[in-house]
Amino acid sequence: MSNTPNTQPDSEPLAESSDTDSDTESLSNSTAEPSSQDTELAAQVDLLAAENRRLREMVAAAQRSRYRGTAIALCGVGLLCGLLGYFIPTGSTVLFALAGTGVFGGVLTYFLTPERFISADVGQRVYTASAESFERLCSDLGLSDRRVYVPAASNTEERQSESVDSWLFVPQDQETPIPESAKLDSALVVDDDERGLSVRPTGSRLFSAVTTSLTEPIGSTAEPLCAQLSDALVEDFELAQSVEYDTDPTDGRVSFRILGALYGDGSRFDHPIVSLLAVGLATGLETPVETTITATDPLSVTLRWEPTAVDEDEPSESS
Repeated sequence: MSNTPNTQPDSEPLAESSDTDSDTESLSNSTAEPSSQDTELAAQVDLLAAENRRLREMVAAAQRSRYRGTAIALCGVGLLCGLLGYFIPTGSTVLFALAGTGVFGGVLTYFLTPERFISADVGQRVYTASAESFERLCSDLGLSDRRVYVPAASNTEERQSESVDSWLFVPQDQETPIPESAKLDSALVVDDDERGLSVRPTGSRLFSAVTTSLTEPIGSTAEPLCAQLSDALVEDFELAQSVEYDTDPTDGRVSFRILGALYGDGSRFDHPIVSLLAVGLATGLETPVETTITATDPLSVTLRWEPTAVDEDEPSESS
């Protein structure tokens, strides 16, 4: 009988240990690979976010530089006119007046340069979300497609005030009569046959800003109102590049054609441009105004009201 020890059984545990280590290493590698990918993606997101911030800062800086360049140019013209007025006594009165105007305008432009610029895309996204919510509400309530803007004030003092509390009324159907403004304080109007939805239009506060910036009274007929509202859209709010309109007061109609309109699809619920035009006409004419979108590219809208001797002017066209 041999006394040599048998070592064969000990080899199996060694093999099992080797397999276990191999599996552990493979699992560790597979776990580390997704982790490294997540880290790389996070780094790319951070890089893109930093790049977006840098681009926004560059755009804001460029816009501020444009304003300040204008201010420097105005001051330069003012100083030049002042020097010419000093050396040319015959024209000193006019030159000194131009000098004062130029320097004053330059200083005003420099110090009133906005520090923050909100892109039109941000405003459009906010408006779109709001419009979708109201459109869903109107659909769930089974309301019509009519959009009627009702003025709340009927006297000159209230029309000239900083707050223009007009209403946007969405009737239940095509035959629903338009209630008086006093009945539109509630969001859901359920009085007799006057049923529908009443909301504050976006153009209400915009028109309030128009009234405070005017140096003349708000128009009480269609033609001057259209001129004031068109100038406000293009010059004050820069919501459009140009506005053309055709008035027919005897028929109670105004047709607008807006080129370069902002805030996307003009047929959406209470579009800011359409809302401002309707609120302005309704407030100035002191009568409800109904809007109809006739085209979206370019945005074209027709506004109608009851021609009860509100405006006796002849039909006219302007742009």
